[in-house]
Amino acid sequence: MLKAALLVLLCCFAAHVSGRTEHPLLWLTEHAPDQNLQMLDINDSTFRLLEAQLEGVTVSRQQATTLRAAKLLQSNPHACVGNKLPLPARRDWGLISHQPQVIFPGLRLYVLQSSGLVPWLQQLSATKPLSLQRLLDSNQRFKLGFAAGRSYGDKLDRLLKQAPGESQLFSRSGPDDAGAILQMFSRGRIDLLIEYPNVVQHYLAQLPQQPAVKSFALAESPTTLPGHIICADTSEGRFFLARLEYAISSVSKQCAYLDAHLRWFSPDLHSELTQLYNTAYGTNF
Repeated sequence: MLKAALLVLLCCFAAHVSGRTEHPLLWLTEHAPDQNLQMLDINDSTFRLLEAQLEGVTVSRQQATTLRAAKLLQSNPHACVGNKLPLPARRDWGLISHQPQVIFPGLRLYVLQSSGLVPWLQQLSATKPLSLQRLLDSNQRFKLGFAAGRSYGDKLDRLLKQAPGESQLFSRSGPDDAGAILQMFSRGRIDLLIEYPNVVQHYLAQLPQQPAVKSFALAESPTTLPGHIICADTSEGRFFLARLEYAISSVSKQCAYLDAHLRWFSPDLHSELTQLYNTAYGTNF
């Protein structure tokens, strides 16, 4: 009887994943979906490895900013989005994965090497990570750029919203906001930039003449920033999140998933990132 019951369960599972029932997953991405383009970012490169494990799931993609994704997750029961910080407020959007989809070193403050602000920043960070709070409270004149609609973590978000002088800040939202702000930064139209190391490397490498930059660790940014998957708080969303969690558990143990991270970072960060990766996923690369 037990063998017969197990056989029935196996048959049901096989029928479920054999293609008889296709589950449509809407994957929200910051970039315009085009399967013919080279993978655009770490979110896309890691998700493609996860997607290959999702038997019985049909994935379609839709471009959406962070703000738009929040609305779609509340209106579309089949929607999921990746690479989001697991902030408490985002639980209003839906269900957050327990495991991260991606791992990043902390955010950094960037300045052009040729900027007159470099000696001042070096003095402020001589003995400890640079404090954004101290920067914003100073009398120094500068323009700080960041992407609106994104989260940089609780501490940085709070400081950027409550900055004493709005004239110090420049924000931009919309598709490819990071690329647009990096263009302005490279031309000296903004003095300082808060960004992930891999994002800076990716966009500056596309410029005809890549400017020399200097970066500083930020006291208000954690050493590790995990990007999680969020799915709609529906029965479909729970199904997709369970499948994606299982895929992460499996694929994260493979070198290909680590490589999907490393290719977006400069070689000098590979050792640090690998240590962060091993801690997050219980691996030993």
